[in-house]
Amino acid sequence: MNQPVFTADKPARLLAIVPHQDDFEFNAGGTFARLRQRYGDAVRMKVIITSRGASGHHEMEPDALFMRRMEEARESAALIGAEAECLTQLDGTHVAAQVLVTRNLLGGIWNAIRDFQADYLFCPPVVSDPLAAVHVDHEETARAVRLVGYQLGVPRAYPALTATAADIHYRAPVIVLCDDVYSYEKEYHVACDIAETYGTKVAMAKCHRSQIYEWLPFNRRQAAPSEKEFETGFRLRHTHINERFGLDDSAPREYFRFSRWGRRPLDGDRAWLFGE
Repeated sequence: MNQPVFTADKPARLLAIVPHQDDFEFNAGGTFARLRQRYGDAVRMKVIITSRGASGHHEMEPDALFMRRMEEARESAALIGAEAECLTQLDGTHVAAQVLVTRNLLGGIWNAIRDFQADYLFCPPVVSDPLAAVHVDHEETARAVRLVGYQLGVPRAYPALTATAADIHYRAPVIVLCDDVYSYEKEYHVACDIAETYGTKVAMAKCHRSQIYEWLPFNRRQAAPSEKEFETGFRLRHTHINERFGLDDSAPREYFRFSRWGRRPLDGDRAWLFGE
């Protein structure tokens, strides 16, 4: 089994495309922290958020909330040496409200992936259960990545917002699907034990103060948690996810599936990403 070789001069490029500023931390933050811990400067990481996230608050106005949430996202990403930015669509704008699959969105995602030259891409899954709840931003983000998957290797599929010589030779990355509470899937390819970086994941999640201490409690009709109460509930969340996947313990894990949307993963890819 040949694992890919990356160095500080030619690092692996890991990209997460998520609908909101806190989705990355909740569903893949521990795994990205683990990769940083294991490979150091041989990894470059970036998080792209498809929505402005400007609707998720009961008091703040959208523009102010957008600025605050991006500050929180950048603060969180910095803990693992990653970048964070809001998606720029084909026409140069951010998604105004709900994420919806349009050519404008698809072209923006196509450009973002190719500009970063991603080797591995993490994103939400498309919901397969017709009875599952759906968050439009999650579902449309997943659909958009799926729709551009093949076209990532087509250099003139969309107008390029930037262009380099490397763009012509770029091919689609391995596209890994994160677990998503809306899809409530019960199948997985990898259960990644994040015990060694769980503390970092908690610290990253706590950066999103506008959500975990303000909006989410309000939306759930609950009192704002103390820091200790959040930590307890966050750990219990991992236990419940384990139960959904049939693992009867409280070990912190993140669950993933390899899609066929991009490059076919090799055994070496799996071993490099997850240590298996």
